[in-house]
Amino acid sequence: MARSKEHIDNLLRLREELVERRRAVASNNEPGEIVATAKGVIEFQMSIEAIDRAIDDERRLHGAPVPRLGGAPNP
Repeated sequence: MARSKEHIDNLLRLREELVERRRAVASNNEPGEIVATAKGVIEFQMSIEAIDRAIDDERRLHGAPVPRLGGAPNP
């Protein structure tokens, strides 16, 4: 179980970094860059969602409850 926590912690750190990078990309206010900015945000968001699924998978593999959207755990 300690190994699972380590994997989850690593994924959470990675997720944090991706969120920070998404925010940095989204702050681009250069005229004419809206499409490039949107594409960058979308790429980071897709990665964040993949990391979220990996975290859920790690939790599921080790019997931990995986919360539903809104924070309610699965029955």
